[in-house]
Amino acid sequence: GIQGGFWLRERTAIARLPQAAPGTPNILVIVVDTLRADHLSSYGYDRATSPNLERIAQQGVLFEHAFSTSSWTQPSHASLLTGRYTYEHDAELRPLDDRYPTIAEALQDRGYRTGAFSANVLFFTRRQGFGRGFVHFEDNFHSIADMAANTLYGFVAEFFVLRRAIGFEGVIARKLASDINHSALRWIDCEPGKPFFVFVNYFDVHDPYVPPQPYRSRFSDLENPGGLVNGYLERYHPSLTPDQMQSEIDAYDGATAYVDDQIGQLLAELEERGLADNTLVIITSDHGESFGEHGLVQHSNALYLEEIRVPLILWWPGHVPEGRRVATPVTNAALAATLLDIIADEQSHFPGPPLTQLWNTPGTPLDWPNPVSELAHYPWGAAQAPSAYGDMKSVISPQWHYITHDEYGEELYDWLEDPTESINLAQNQDAQPVMARFRADLESLLASFSAWVK
Repeated sequence: GIQGGFWLRERTAIARLPQAAPGTPNILVIVVDTLRADHLSSYGYDRATSPNLERIAQQGVLFEHAFSTSSWTQPSHASLLTGRYTYEHDAELRPLDDRYPTIAEALQDRGYRTGAFSANVLFFTRRQGFGRGFVHFEDNFHSIADMAANTLYGFVAEFFVLRRAIGFEGVIARKLASDINHSALRWIDCEPGKPFFVFVNYFDVHDPYVPPQPYRSRFSDLENPGGLVNGYLERYHPSLTPDQMQSEIDAYDGATAYVDDQIGQLLAELEERGLADNTLVIITSDHGESFGEHGLVQHSNALYLEEIRVPLILWWPGHVPEGRRVATPVTNAALAATLLDIIADEQSHFPGPPLTQLWNTPGTPLDWPNPVSELAHYPWGAAQAPSAYGDMKSVISPQWHYITHDEYGEELYDWLEDPTESINLAQNQDAQPVMARFRADLESLLASFSAWVK
């Protein structure tokens, strides 16, 4: 009944799509929720966590210094879909509204059938405003356990019985990357005659770090490492010994290896269907993760590099350059503008510049914008979290990382010389001109937006 109605509406919507231009490529965007770039072997990590991503990067373009617009899911996904910063779309403490077009809407207008497949059933959902432009959106209510947990009685039972009474360690109805792949491929196979835009969110790297075996123990001598950091059980900032922290890292790295294998399998399935040669693939993340750096764990609590530096890889053999590495700092909010720049002669929906400029033109343009990240005040956060005490903003240049906090003031790091951001130069006299420039840039950015809104 209900499923049949959904299916009929989908088929009708797809039948009404305009005819795509000849040669239009398929597009696959993979967002690995909570994946920090420096835990990938393709980004220099000393563990072999991502051999498939290494191979894909060798055949495409890898951005060495890509940054998310926030350190948590909702605002970051809003930026990925709209190309806008958080101060523009304002989708941090409320759902994404319709003030800006999404990349899904723009691609639908060009004849794409559009599908999203989310394993993050808390924030990347239709309920949070992300369904706009997608003909098909799979988030929650796709299993009996999920349907039960998303009712009031289900929530009460789940919270007090599963969490409190018996100490359930997982996430109800957690979707593995293999589940997402199965759903996405099944949908891709339904209408082979039209190009697809598929946007997937993998949740396996997110806490609690409990990937399936043998991945969970791949980098550990323990049988079941990880699982102590668990926001689902309200363990947002547990006190961990060095060995326990290493156990969490080992399990996280195992989850990364699991997702890497699943990405490899998804692309192999596209190859088997004869679709890979005409599919543009983008792999990124919505934010990173802290493992004790700056006294923090998890994410959404600060804007240090470990929480906002993310992978960004583009692959389309014969169309995207092979083996290119770009060092210029970029925002992955440029995804929307970049996609349309690659597939269309013009794009006016999304602010630029598109990242294609960095591989089509030698050298970085002098006016290339510095990536901006933002984080709202969350008074209910862990006591250790800077975000619990005020709003934060950050700007990254090719050398400097500037952070400003409503209550704590300013920080400045030379992230090239000090990649762990352990030496705050904000009080250094020689750094004051740099600080003044960042301050003015942020004020100008926000002022111009305010004037535009009025």
